[in-house]
Amino acid sequence: MITSTTLRRAIRLTICLVILSNAHFAHADLSCSPGDMGCAIFTGQRAAVAHLRDDNQSLPEWTTRCVNCHTRTDPSPGFAPPLTRGYLLDARSRRGGPPSRYDPVAFCRAVKDGIDPASVVLRKSMPHFELSSAECAALWRFVTNP
Repeated sequence: MITSTTLRRAIRLTICLVILSNAHFAHADLSCSPGDMGCAIFTGQRAAVAHLRDDNQSLPEWTTRCVNCHTRTDPSPGFAPPLTRGYLLDARSRRGGPPSRYDPVAFCRAVKDGIDPASVVLRKSMPHFELSSAECAALWRFVTNP
């Protein structure tokens, strides 16, 4: 007999596999120039240590690629908001907060601490990354350059 717990686990696993396969095929052609650290972090070609809010256990590397959830196109067909110049730099209301825009400091705060420019907490599913200032600056340059 299949229990509701077993069914829920099977559904979660199926959803995860669909998301991962879509992310893989949607971004299979995204390759980075040598030395483009921001691109390498975004695509997972450079490992980034991260954990979820309220949990200090490091996530597996394959789960912390930005490209798994975010796209670089508007509108985003992805699970999470697009990481595009327009989305980040235009003033807009996010998650019910007041209009805000990202700058390098606010972006790194969101990536590292899970808090957006209007001080609204991001979803718990957004990993908190352990990036150096140089790594975060490189990621910012990558997502905001056209």
